Amino acid sequence: MIVVNINRIFYIAKLTIPIATAYVPLGLALGVFMVSSGVQWFWAPVAALVIFAGSIEFLVVSFILAGLPLATVAWTTLIVNFRHIFYGLSFPLKSLRTPLQKLYGIFALTDETYSITCTSEGKKLTGAEISLLQVISHLWWVGATLIGALIGTLIPPEITGFEFALTAMFVTLAIDAVRHTVDNKLITYAVISSVFGVLMEYYVVNNAFLAAGLICYLSLISKDYIYSREEAIINDI
Repeated sequence: MIVVNINRIFYIAKLTIPIATAYVPLGLALGVFMVSSGVQWFWAPVAALVIFAGSIEFLVVSFILAGLPLATVAWTTLIVNFRHIFYGLSFPLKSLRTPLQKLYGIFALTDETYSITCTSEGKKLTGAEISLLQVISHLWWVGATLIGALIGTLIPPEITGFEFALTAMFVTLAIDAVRHTVDNKLITYAVISSVFGVLMEYYVVNNAFLAAGLICYLSLISKDYIYSREEAIINDI
């Protein structure tokens, strides 16, 4: 039986406030964007409930409007959310006891919930508390998207640009990361990977930017990891 006392519920809800600061404005933008793109307003909360993958939900709207084949949608989704494979290596899935908890834990694993459950405070959460954290975070996203969709029905169609919300968020995060990063190696790797992706896009295969850039970046950081392990082994000898 899963039991979470009321004090812990408030504590976990408090932990989701930083998540809400990201989900609410982005969810509002998503809801408005979907309605302004011609999608019926009720599909916005449905998408937020069923897909629950921020950046992909913005892309899905473009995919639907462009009529892209399912294979293209699946491949793009894999590339964009590829990092979640690595999240699973350290996400406390063993703490989730029931099959339903495990399934929802995998489904609702986002950047934000991962960052909380794998930090000092988050590591102390029980399986039931982790599930509650994910449910509350999910509700922030669905609620914000619903409100955004309702707002979108009131905004004149000539007002556009809401699709840029996701790009603006990632640009802001990138600038913040650069400002607070002491080691410039990863930034250099990101620049190299971007250039490599652009070259592959223009001179080798169309629509290869994401895949090529990701593979390049992974290769660079894997090189460092292998080198550091070999160096550690030599030092132990």
